[in-house]
Amino acid sequence: MAQPVSPCRDGPSGLSESLWYSARAMDGATYEFDRFRLEVAERRLWKDEKLVPLRGKAFDTLVMLVEGANQLQTQEALIERLWPDVAVEPNNLQHNISLLRKALEGSNVRVETVPRNGYRLLADVKRAPTASPTSPFEERLQHQTIRFCRTPDDVGLAWAELGEGPPIVRAGNWCSHLELEHSTGIWSHILESLSAEHRLIRYDARGNGHSDHEVSDVSFEPWVTDLETVVAAAGLKRFPLVGFSQGAAVATAFAARHPEQVSALVLVCGLVRGWRVKRLPNVTRHFEALLALMETGWGQDTPAFRQIFSTTFFPGASKETLDAFNQLQRGAATPRNAARILSGIGDIDLRSEVARVRAPTLVIHARNDLIIPFSDGKELAAGIVGSRFVPIETQSHVPLRDDPAWGRMEFEIRSFLAAHT
Repeated sequence: MAQPVSPCRDGPSGLSESLWYSARAMDGATYEFDRFRLEVAERRLWKDEKLVPLRGKAFDTLVMLVEGANQLQTQEALIERLWPDVAVEPNNLQHNISLLRKALEGSNVRVETVPRNGYRLLADVKRAPTASPTSPFEERLQHQTIRFCRTPDDVGLAWAELGEGPPIVRAGNWCSHLELEHSTGIWSHILESLSAEHRLIRYDARGNGHSDHEVSDVSFEPWVTDLETVVAAAGLKRFPLVGFSQGAAVATAFAARHPEQVSALVLVCGLVRGWRVKRLPNVTRHFEALLALMETGWGQDTPAFRQIFSTTFFPGASKETLDAFNQLQRGAATPRNAARILSGIGDIDLRSEVARVRAPTLVIHARNDLIIPFSDGKELAAGIVGSRFVPIETQSHVPLRDDPAWGRMEFEIRSFLAAHT
């Protein structure tokens, strides 16, 4: 059983539970310099159309230096703005500067140290025009909030709220990133639909996105605890729960263990038994080969890796879609964590839990899914008393926006939620 959930405490960057940031908390400006594009509101730094990992105070330090480019920013002023109510040593700022210099390597941009004074960013900075939102979803994204909490085993989790209305929770799934998900096109249509009439609550599971990456345990029981921790941090009592892929197993276990909290359950392309638990030699060899490939190819922008791995998720997808999926994966998890997640999925075993689910349940599965076979979806639906099973005609693990199966899936989910919430 999962450990008891502790209250939300300090976040992964030393933030307390009462501190959080909003995409509108800053100016929202976008700056361009040399090979970089800095999107302040989205908290993203791009280099040649590739995302540069830069988070927390290091990102805030860059914003301050960019806004005062080519001018001396004193050490005292930077520390006061970065840590307004905390006494810190100058080496905290020096650490951020070191991270910035590493992020800016390979360009003509330099962070100059002015001895005994401060720092100066040397770059030709231009402020790019910012477009106004053109859709209700884009407007909701402008108001997305990200908060932090900690699990009983002291792992920092990032979770987000998107939209307004009664709450709905999405369980953590394969390689998530709270900011990249809506910008890559892989998940944007799903987030748009789920947040249209609800306050969508989702999170980066351990080892993913903005949550802690250096964690000792990446396996099924901690994944369930992650969900329990976020639900407690959000103060939720009763709500519909949605799970995709790996997240469907997490959602199923949560519903079995907390029947009083789950009003409705939606499971998309989920499973009862992981690939290792099935003990099928061909399946085991396939996933072990993927694990080996991840250790060397994960995060590299190589056609060979995309062809072997990404096309398994989205057969026949365009190069643009595969590139977007690759970008999401690179930004979400390190090679080691990606392999640990895939290995953890192999050990999932819900055979003792599915029959304990009491919430109204909708099970959806792609008939030609190459990641989690169609038979797994039928096994999941058969194990949950009274569940409704809906096959969808697609090869994609999760239907993309232009996939005809997406229209069917969206209709089924929205109709189900309307009837049971």
